[in-house]
Amino acid sequence: MLTTLSLIASFASFPFLSPAQQSATILAPDAIVAADGQLLEGYKVVIADGKIIEVAADPRTAGIEVRLHGVLSPGFVDAFAQLGAEIFLTEQSDRVTPDLLAVDGARLDSDAWQELAKYGVTSAHLVPDPTNVLSGSGALIATASEASVAKVTDGQTVQIASLLSSSVSDGRVGPSSLAGALEVLHESVAAHGARALGSLPWFFVEDAAGTRSVKTLMADLNINSAKFILLGDPGEYAGLFTDELIGLPAFGMGELARRAELWRRMSKANISVAFGTRMSNTEYNSLRSSAMAWSRITRDPQAAFESITANPATMLGRDDIGRIAKGARADLVLWSAHPLDAQARVLATMIAGETVYRADISTNN
Repeated sequence: MLTTLSLIASFASFPFLSPAQQSATILAPDAIVAADGQLLEGYKVVIADGKIIEVAADPRTAGIEVRLHGVLSPGFVDAFAQLGAEIFLTEQSDRVTPDLLAVDGARLDSDAWQELAKYGVTSAHLVPDPTNVLSGSGALIATASEASVAKVTDGQTVQIASLLSSSVSDGRVGPSSLAGALEVLHESVAAHGARALGSLPWFFVEDAAGTRSVKTLMADLNINSAKFILLGDPGEYAGLFTDELIGLPAFGMGELARRAELWRRMSKANISVAFGTRMSNTEYNSLRSSAMAWSRITRDPQAAFESITANPATMLGRDDIGRIAKGARADLVLWSAHPLDAQARVLATMIAGETVYRADISTNN
C-alpha cells in the first residue's frame, strides 16, 4: 500500500498502533540531515515499532509512504539538563550521595518537557545538582509522548561527580576546597573501589588542578571512559582535553562575545563538544542557539550539529538517540529548513515513532 500525504496531514496522521500492529512507515522528506550535518536530498527514513529500520534513497522495506515537505533531522539531545525537575536534585545530609537518583525528582507531567519538544529537543539527560563530591546518577528522559507526558528512557545513566569548590563548600554537605573534594573522592574510591564511580563517570570541573587530579585517578583505576563538563573559565584549562569529547554549558544572552575566541581555539585543538543547559541561563532554544553560534564561529557545521545530537549520546555511551540511522529510536523533527538555519522552525516532532507535537502552520518559534 502506497500513500502520499501533505505536510499538514503527514505527522498528524501517523497510525498510533501497538508495536504488534504497526506496519512500516516510509517518511519521504525533501531532505534529511546526515550525521555530518549535511543535507541529503531524496533519502527516505523507514520506521516501525518506534525505531528506524532503514535509511535509503530507494528503501527495500515495503510500507506506507508519507510525503513530508521539510527537512527531517534527528531530535536534539540535552547532555545535562535541569528543566523538568520537581525538586532540587541533591541530598544535603552528606558530602557523598552516590545512590541518589535524579529520576526520583523528575516531574514527568511538567509543561517544560512539552515545551522542549516544540523546540526539537527529544531527549534530556537530567542530572543531580553537582553539590556533593559524588552527586548521584542521572536519568535520560524522552521529553514527550502521545499522552503529553515525558517518559523515562533510562532511570540510572552515569554517576555525576563534582570538584566545583563553589558548589561543595557548604559545611553540611562537603569539603570547602578542591583539596578537600579530592580527599573525599579518594576516600570513596578506597572504600568502595571503582564501582563508586561506575564505568562511565562524569565530572564537573572548573580548573586545571582538579582536571589533572581526576585524570590521574582515572588512570590508576583503569577507567578510560570518564567524561568532563567544563565550568569556570575553560580558557585556562581546555588545552588538557585535546582530541577529547567534553561537555559545555549552553550559552545565554550576552555571553557569545566572551566565548568566541575560546571556541575557535577548542575547535583547532580538535575538542568535540556536547552542549547541556544545566549551569547556564536556560532557554528552550539554548541548545540550537549554541550550535548555531559554534558553527558560525568555528566554521565547522558538522561539529556544531553533532554538539546537540550525536555527541551527547556518545557521552552517555548510547547510539540509539541523536542520529538518523538504522537501529536508532525514531526521534525525528521536521523543520522548515536546516535546523541550524536561523530562519528554520519546527513543524512537527516525533519521539519513538509517536507524533508528540505539530505546529500550527502560521506559528513560528
